[in-house]
Amino acid sequence: MSIRYLLSTVAVLLLLPQNAFADGSDGNRYSNFLTRAYHSEISAASAYLNTTESKKEKRHRRRHHDDDDEQQALIIDVRTVEEYVGGHPSRAYSIPFPHIYNRQRNPAKGDYIPQDPADFVAAVNDLDLPKDTLIITMCRTGYRSVLAGNLLAAEGYTNVRNMWQGFVGRLKQNIAGDNLDLNGDGAVDSGPYSGDLDGWANYQELPISMKLKYRRLYEPYISLYFSVTGER
Repeated sequence: MSIRYLLSTVAVLLLLPQNAFADGSDGNRYSNFLTRAYHSEISAASAYLNTTESKKEKRHRRRHHDDDDEQQALIIDVRTVEEYVGGHPSRAYSIPFPHIYNRQRNPAKGDYIPQDPADFVAAVNDLDLPKDTLIITMCRTGYRSVLAGNLLAAEGYTNVRNMWQGFVGRLKQNIAGDNLDLNGDGAVDSGPYSGDLDGWANYQELPISMKLKYRRLYEPYISLYFSVTGER
């Protein structure tokens, strides 16, 4: 591991809030009505650290002609196609569930496209991963990823973890139930690009990619990725 990579990792650990690392063996942020069958939760920060290569690791992989997607852990982004196009973690696979497109079902955007649970599982199986691979399911706020994680656990994947905060995240509350001004700008903002939302892309400020690589896209609707307008 290079010194620069080690220092950047320490910087992530120091800059992110302590509750960002509250990886638990039970409970998701929707646990009042969503049960968990998968292994456990994982924070956005820990998901980033588990799926990021150092420069030394990248050089080794390229020198030995390893597959670009060969890794010990990976993120499966279950958000819709338009959400993935609007930004995603680098190297994350897009396998939407339970909505392939237009989750808000807005007629002005086009037809709503649902995802069949069996087709979602089949797409993950097509990645040909060992059953003990660290698979991190991620959605917008940590709801759809719970559903997806449960499906994969039922399929026999033993190391599935749900990204607790999600990509966009939600507002956080203090013990009195008041929304918190996480970024300290004097106001609480719940917009999709707000620094007060606790997800990967907002208060966490983790890297976002706009690259669309064919082998990480959902093959049955691959052309859709290049025609939709991206959104958070």
